[in-house]
Amino acid sequence: MNTLLRLAASALVALPLTACAAGTEGPVSLTWWQGPNAESPTRAAVAACTRDGAYKIKVETLPEGSDKQREQLVRRLSAKDRAVNLITLDVVWTAEFAEAGWILPLPDGAAAKVKDGTLGGALKSATWKDRVYAAPLLSGSQLLWYRKSRAAKAGLDPAKGELSWEELLAATGRLPEGERGVAVPGNRYEGYTVFVNALVASAGGQIVGADGRPGLDSEAGRAAASVIGSLATGPAALKGLSTLDEETMRAAFEQGEASFMTNWGYVYAAAAARAEKEPAFKKVFDDYGWARYPRTKADLPSAPPLGGSNIAVGAGTPEDQRDKAFAALECLTSAQSQKVFMMEAGIPAARAAVYDDADVRAKFPFSDVMRDSIAEAAPRPMVRKYNAVSTAVQTAFHPPASVTAETAAKAGAAVAEAAGQ
Repeated sequence: MNTLLRLAASALVALPLTACAAGTEGPVSLTWWQGPNAESPTRAAVAACTRDGAYKIKVETLPEGSDKQREQLVRRLSAKDRAVNLITLDVVWTAEFAEAGWILPLPDGAAAKVKDGTLGGALKSATWKDRVYAAPLLSGSQLLWYRKSRAAKAGLDPAKGELSWEELLAATGRLPEGERGVAVPGNRYEGYTVFVNALVASAGGQIVGADGRPGLDSEAGRAAASVIGSLATGPAALKGLSTLDEETMRAAFEQGEASFMTNWGYVYAAAAARAEKEPAFKKVFDDYGWARYPRTKADLPSAPPLGGSNIAVGAGTPEDQRDKAFAALECLTSAQSQKVFMMEAGIPAARAAVYDDADVRAKFPFSDVMRDSIAEAAPRPMVRKYNAVSTAVQTAFHPPASVTAETAAKAGAAVAEAAGQ
């Protein structure tokens, strides 16, 4: 359902969780609609949350691919299917599903528990019109990953302060040819929208504003376009930039074609696993550095990308089962459940407390940077017609080498049409 969950799924193993459900009434049966490739953590979470017998949870697996998952959920939810009780949602679906009345807002008590300790960026993705409609299950932000030895050669220490894209690109020019590459998303896919959104938000703007009006034809949109053009046509440009996604970026970074990369936290767990199997790769892994996502403007802090997934309760859930559904939602998204995902799959948690855990801090030395990045991350546009808006952004800004400051106006018009403005 989201990139982080799909890429990390193969590393997951089931671990027991402390039971977190409680209740005295007889058990009701709830159905949890979940994306594929997450069987192990799902089994572990369900086993823990049903141990006390307050309710049962049956898992139904949605098809592969975000579009097909959304299609099936929309069909069932619009028919008020009574068996769609717990739903794992991509973070970009909240506005559409809430506005359509397909998911229920959390009761005040449950909403208060979600707000208490959930990192700011993740909480925004679960909120629509000031009401909490879901509980973040998993989260994540992109960091700037770099080869420490090469950054030093370029005269940079990204860990000491937040770099701007301008500073980063100027520094890469001091590296020898073959080491100047900066790996960023460039393919025409959802990850490219994530990239554009982060650049625009870091410049103080929005692809679509809170009032529903497109915001790309602006100073922030032009600043974002300028960064993309510089990355695509300058010394840091990688061959095949227009086809890069998370995995091809990771490959370029591991192979040394790129000295810097923006990517999700899963890349560290993947590199650690490879270093254990391939002793020769340990030297590369030991050279991994990390820092906060770069600034678009030197005088504004960055607004890093946000990923992850949330759990919501379907509006067709019978009224006499809703209390149990919300109790299950709280349990499945507990800090302990999120710790298991982070420890075993490398998927960052949405709850701040997880980052204080000694086991997590020992395994993920970038925990502080990741926690702060999620807290200050910028969600993608919270709009009903998100898919159409995302496609318009990807098309207008592609290929990266064609992007100039003027692209922002064209993109703004495309987004306005897609959003129905």
